[in-house]
Order: sequence, then structure tokens, then C-alpha cells
Amino acid sequence: MPSPVGHTLLAFTVAGGKAQSGLSQPWWWLLIIIAGVAPDFDFLPGIIVGDPNRFHHGPSHSIAAAILFAATLWLLLKPVGKREAIILFLVYLSHLIADMLAADHGAPYGIPLLWPIQAEYFISPVPIFSNFSHGGKEAGLASVLRDIFSLPNLGAVAIEILILGPLFWIVERRRRRLRR
Repeated sequence: MPSPVGHTLLAFTVAGGKAQSGLSQPWWWLLIIIAGVAPDFDFLPGIIVGDPNRFHHGPSHSIAAAILFAATLWLLLKPVGKREAIILFLVYLSHLIADMLAADHGAPYGIPLLWPIQAEYFISPVPIFSNFSHGGKEAGLASVLRDIFSLPNLGAVAIEILILGPLFWIVERRRRRLRR
């Protein structure tokens, strides 16, 4: 699984940085960031029960969750129209794709992309991103935090920036040309 840095960089690559319709620029950026890391909010119930990884890579890492997330924002936030909801769905989906393209060192390997229709976990046979380590099963919060802020994870973030940074630059440059 990529880091929050990689997920955020990919989110801005997918969404673009320019505010959409009735949203102010800071609110649009905040929604992009939230949509980009939202699948990993499944850490929160695990933290509450003392096992941060217990629910990670579960149903929140599915297309159904992406649809539910975007539809909820569309229904609850007035400035979020259909176009913005579709963009936020695609940003959420980019998180799932990135996780499928990452090395995964903890079972179950991959993500339940088609949950609840299918229980199978999906992962690319050829990883593009390194595993961003966040503790093992039944690791406590202190162990997870120590793992997150480790030197190997710094290397994983550097690889994400080297891969996604140029991709973001190319896509954003193209967007600017099309706006002219």
C-alpha cells in the first residue's frame, strides 16, 4: 500500500488542483485529500479497539465504498454537484488502484475490490510501489506509529514521489494547455 503522500499526489493528479463550480479552492483541495486517503480511514475503528490494522484493507477498499463515498458527498454537501462527485469517486478509486499496484506483505494480500459481490482480494502480480509498512496484525498503536515513521517508509515515499511527481507534472501541464 502506498503512503498518504503517494495517495495524495495521485489524488491531485486525477482531480487537478483547480476548484470545481461552487467550491472554494481550499475546500476543493480538502475534499481531494480526503477522497484520496478515505479508504484508509478503516484504521480508525482498529485504533479504537487497540489493533489499528484489524479492519485495514476491508470493505472500505472496494468500488462499492467508492460509490457510497461519492454519493454521500453529493447528497450532503450542496456545492458538490454530479461532476464533482464523479471526480471524487475517481480520486477514491485511484487509491484502490494504487493499493493494488503496491507490494503487500500482510495477509490478506491486496484489496477486496468487488466487495460485497465477491470476497476475492485483488493485487497486481508486478508491484509498482513499495510496501508502506504500518505494523503487523495485532500491533499496538505505538508499534504502528514507529513503523510508519521508519527509514524504509521514507524510501517508499521517495519512490512514490519519483513515480507520481513526473506523472502529476505531465498531467497538470496538459490540463493547462487545454484550458488556454
